[in-house]
Amino acid sequence: MKSLLILFSFILFVACTSKQSPPPTEPSFQRVIPGDESLVTERIKTHRVTYTKPGASMLYVMEEIEKNGIKIFELDIYFGADETRTPDRIFIDKETLGYAGRVLRFDAYHIDVEFNEGIFQGNLTPTEGSDYTPVIYNKEYPHNAFEPAVINYFITALPLKEGYKASIPVFDLNNGSEMFWSNIEVLGKEEITIDGIAYDTWKVLSKGIREKTIWVSEEHPYAIQFKTKGAGPGTWKLAPE
Repeated sequence: MKSLLILFSFILFVACTSKQSPPPTEPSFQRVIPGDESLVTERIKTHRVTYTKPGASMLYVMEEIEKNGIKIFELDIYFGADETRTPDRIFIDKETLGYAGRVLRFDAYHIDVEFNEGIFQGNLTPTEGSDYTPVIYNKEYPHNAFEPAVINYFITALPLKEGYKASIPVFDLNNGSEMFWSNIEVLGKEEITIDGIAYDTWKVLSKGIREKTIWVSEEHPYAIQFKTKGAGPGTWKLAPE
């Protein structure tokens, strides 16, 4: 992904709230699913970056591993950029960029889930004294989906250009592992300056589980800046090394 209570704004980043309209269950634009031939998968590379906003920070560390016999990107997200904490760990199929699994360790419950051969499965296990009830995930889907917490990464693999539109499927663990669609629209190019460093970016609007504006680097395999609306709004910015 450590605790939601420590950095609640991040889990709201991927959660549906009662104040928002339900996320779309049907695509609005051309569908782009994991493994689509339009994805420029070679743009996604191992890296280490930190994002900050007032009072909060997150460290993203992406490495390449092998899991279940396939090449996988393992993305560890450290809340507070504190590597002594247990990270939010996300697994992504390197060839398709699709969801391969996630391991979460919250104060109240643990989640271990994976997507393999068309089946989304795993468990939510309450911790001792928790008010949560156990959940068993076991659903079959016609195709894979993307992990919503890393949309701001993998948008860069889309064939971005001004006016480009696409609908990409995402899993939402907060709604019983339902599949929803994020509708992506490129608004144009924009130069973003952070701490005196200028970055050439695509400005992208994403409407799905959350509504976000994402400034995607033209050079690097990640976002330079992203802004969320709704509960827990805020603007996260890349922290230059």
